[in-house]
Amino acid sequence: MMEALIRRGAILVAPAARRKAQEIAACVIEKLGEGSAQAIGEKVAVSGKGLMKRWLSEPDLRFLSRILK
Repeated sequence: MMEALIRRGAILVAPAARRKAQEIAACVIEKLGEGSAQAIGEKVAVSGKGLMKRWLSEPDLRFLSRILK
């Protein structure tokens, strides 16, 4: 019974999770300037030249939740 409730909850939440991933990707693109970010389902893929170096030096990129504030 609990498995059915969990599956139903996942189905109901999936569209909101995809919208939030798109919102996060848009914020990351704005913050990065160079590079790219795209929502893939409920996840966000970020890529770009020198991204790891910037990731280490810029706190906003390390803590992506702060970008949404």
